[in-house]
Amino acid sequence: MRTSARTPARTFADFVTISGRVGYARPAMRFYALTFMTLFASLCLASCWNNGGCVEGDACECSQGDECYLGCDGDDCDQRCFQMNRCGAVCEHGCSFECFDVDECSASCGDDCDLNCHNTAACGAICDRDCRYECHDTSRCGVSVGSGSVVTCRNVTTCEVECRGSCEVFCNNVGGECRVTCPGGEAAVVCPNGSRSCGGC
Repeated sequence: MRTSARTPARTFADFVTISGRVGYARPAMRFYALTFMTLFASLCLASCWNNGGCVEGDACECSQGDECYLGCDGDDCDQRCFQMNRCGAVCEHGCSFECFDVDECSASCGDDCDLNCHNTAACGAICDRDCRYECHDTSRCGVSVGSGSVVTCRNVTTCEVECRGSCEVFCNNVGGECRVTCPGGEAAVVCPNGSRSCGGC
């Protein structure tokens, strides 16, 4: 397993999306969310957990059930979830996650991840540095990303992005509000390419 001095990814138990708003949960909420996910894992609701979870570099998916939790023991996992009610994934660095045909989808990843959520009711994610997050053809999108990340919201009702450093956000065909929050409460800058940017174009 590759070692890294980078900050480990937060679990998505620390993150909630409520009515399109994104943020970190209170300790009580974290406790209930973590308990809920642990129950899923113990019941082997995700086929991947039958072998103890995805391992570094593995492809792992679940589908056609009620709820699923995908975990990755290390970096570079390829995770996929579809045709379910709720799904979540947690991975360290360099991972990819695709979630579609799911009512509620959540993900938590470290640095340099590719996250794609589409054809859902709600998408929420936490990602650290240099991530690429795409949310399209859904109702609500909410994501918190680190420096150097690029976020695309397309064909959605609302999009809310928290940039924890420099980032670039593309809002295409957003029916309601596309809100970008920059560090220190600074306003996002509209760039010549149409994106909204924290930290300059």
